[in-house]
Amino acid sequence: METWTEIRNAQEGCPAWVFNEVMSDRTSDGRPILGPDALAHLRVPPTGICWWCQERPATTGEHKFKRTDLTRLMANGGPLLWGDREGKTREIRGRSGVKRDRYGVIKFPKSLCESCNTKRSKPFDNAYDVYSQHVSRTWLRIMPGVDFRQIFGTDWETPTINLARYYGKHFGCRMVRAGLPVPDTLREFLDGATDMSDAHMALITTDTVHKLYKGGLSISPDFVEADKNISRFVRYVLVAYIGSIGVRYEWLEEGFPEQSQFFEYPHPVINCFKDEIAVCEGRTRRPGWFASLVQWANQPRE
Repeated sequence: METWTEIRNAQEGCPAWVFNEVMSDRTSDGRPILGPDALAHLRVPPTGICWWCQERPATTGEHKFKRTDLTRLMANGGPLLWGDREGKTREIRGRSGVKRDRYGVIKFPKSLCESCNTKRSKPFDNAYDVYSQHVSRTWLRIMPGVDFRQIFGTDWETPTINLARYYGKHFGCRMVRAGLPVPDTLREFLDGATDMSDAHMALITTDTVHKLYKGGLSISPDFVEADKNISRFVRYVLVAYIGSIGVRYEWLEEGFPEQSQFFEYPHPVINCFKDEIAVCEGRTRRPGWFASLVQWANQPRE
């Protein structure tokens, strides 16, 4: 599985390609973290059919990083550097380089049909573009949350749930690439359902991501759990970040008895994590004293 990927403006002068954090080989409670080879027998091979509609041929690949984001990072004329945790790098120059995706680092493998990846998901893309522009130019990491009324206006509900569906489509493509079964509830959510009983989506910020990639774009490792016999997948955690702010998706086979989704609120909180192991395990941390002061001073007033 691909681990950390980022696109960063090369003229910022920051490291652009190596995720330097040393990942433990065990969880905080001592369980071993296995590599993808140990789960290879559970992976689902590509079918060549669109994973969303499950009807038409998969002729298109979703962008890992949206073209509008990449164009924004190129605003001062510099090239972009792509990198992964293994130290591989690729340089992308100009809009033609983004469009061609010569190295296959900008798009996922083909897993969607033309209709699902364009016409059906257009409202999702539009909502994401507005959100991404706001996040990229607004200091949010120590704020009490994201104000969707400020981003989308008084009628924030529809564009906010469409934003969540944009991320849902992104995460679905990542599941297919990794060989993970796509939950039916995710397809239903993209089709118009307003919740997912076995999935939770939250806004997050992660200290290690902020330190390394706050000026770029990144996607987390694909973290999965299997049952004790390694006979089936029982949990996934995936995150996509714009700078320091990410959307975390967690799927749980047994479902969530109680949950709240970020897209249900006009001003959802930003959950803080120390590192990627904490993100995988769902262990949030308390904000520091300065962040707590800023959050108190900026609490939304109804």
